[in-house]
Amino acid sequence: MASRKSPWLGLALCSTLLGALLRLDDHYALLAMRDYRVRANGPELEKLFWDVFPSRQVRYWPLFLNKARDAGAFLEKTRPVRVETRVTGWGAFVTEVRPLSPWMAVQWKRQLWYVSREGRMWNAASEMTPPTPFPRPLWRVSANFDKQNQSALPKGVFPSVFPMESIEGFLKDFGGAPWFGGVREVDLDRRAGSDLFKLRFVRGEQEFMILIQKDKYEWRELETALEGILDSLYREGVKRLLIDATYRGKIVLRELSSAAGEGG
Repeated sequence: MASRKSPWLGLALCSTLLGALLRLDDHYALLAMRDYRVRANGPELEKLFWDVFPSRQVRYWPLFLNKARDAGAFLEKTRPVRVETRVTGWGAFVTEVRPLSPWMAVQWKRQLWYVSREGRMWNAASEMTPPTPFPRPLWRVSANFDKQNQSALPKGVFPSVFPMESIEGFLKDFGGAPWFGGVREVDLDRRAGSDLFKLRFVRGEQEFMILIQKDKYEWRELETALEGILDSLYREGVKRLLIDATYRGKIVLRELSSAAGEGG
């Protein structure tokens, strides 16, 4: 018959081990913090970290490490920052606090929001970000992509509710095109199971609506075709036009009207 180990035995072993560690620490300071530094982009960010992480927590490094990670997670949910704590030696640590940079500006729920390259999102009207010209173009995303259908606006900093993979793929293919600098707004929607990008292109007195569905073309072929069309329209002095690239194998041009958002 197998014998059962008493739970008190495990408790006694843990207590003995803890006592031995404490005695060793009394002699050798094994658990004491030896060095700790906070690196931040400016004194305000450093103060922000110490406001949620009292310095008394840094006496013993095992306790410090958990508390520092908790403080970092809290800050990342309430401020557009990236907080990382790492070991630099025995009992030595450094915490880096870096601000997130707005990469995209998105109009959502009638307000302007910033999205960082890390996929974190926050309200542009909050005091968390210094006033700055928002990144162009301005994005609008259809409710078809909305992962948060609640009426209340979310607070703090949270993962982007938008399809970042689709947006990043589109920018990777077209964001570097010579003509893309003229794009002022992009609406992202879905049609027939495929992403539909609606671009508002402005150049001087010219204003074009460009509809793109990437699965209808090889992106390099479409990028070159659009560049040629826009150059031709510039020379001809055309003012307003719909450039519809939602058909497979062809691009349709027609007068821009109130129904300009409709494609093939």
